[in-house]
Amino acid sequence: MELFIIRHAIAEPLGRRNEFTDEKRALTVEGRNRMREVVKGLIKLRVEFDLILTSPLLRAVETAEIIASSMRLSKKAIKQSGNLAPEASSEDLFAEIKGHAGAEAIALVGHQPDLGGLISRIIQSDGGALSIQLKKGGVCCVNVSETVPALRGDMMWLLTPKQLRLLAKS
Repeated sequence: MELFIIRHAIAEPLGRRNEFTDEKRALTVEGRNRMREVVKGLIKLRVEFDLILTSPLLRAVETAEIIASSMRLSKKAIKQSGNLAPEASSEDLFAEIKGHAGAEAIALVGHQPDLGGLISRIIQSDGGALSIQLKKGGVCCVNVSETVPALRGDMMWLLTPKQLRLLAKS
């Protein structure tokens, strides 16, 4: 199974004139446009998803919708998961991922620093303190080789949004 860990695109700043809470921060126009270009880069890499699991926060849901639309996936391919909300349990997320055993390629759309910690837990068997940084719109591909007792695998690649946008133009 391949996991594609994706940080949400550029969102509105928190608390602008107290018009919204963190959960309701939407993507900016720039964030939407850049994410569409990022997805074009993923398509050039021949990336396809069977399932998109997303944090329920608005900016992550909007990012997942852009991915699904750009890849011509049904909205049914998107599932909101509280296990991708900030500070959620990675163990619960791992259990949820294992519940989708038929899926060979799953996109996980969420937030930093949680996504960086998730990548670290999967690729480090010793539980070290490696810190993986994902820029907004960045994507990391992890090939999962073990699911029992925990998810374990290898990082195949980590690309910034700028690298993916450049790939889209090539």
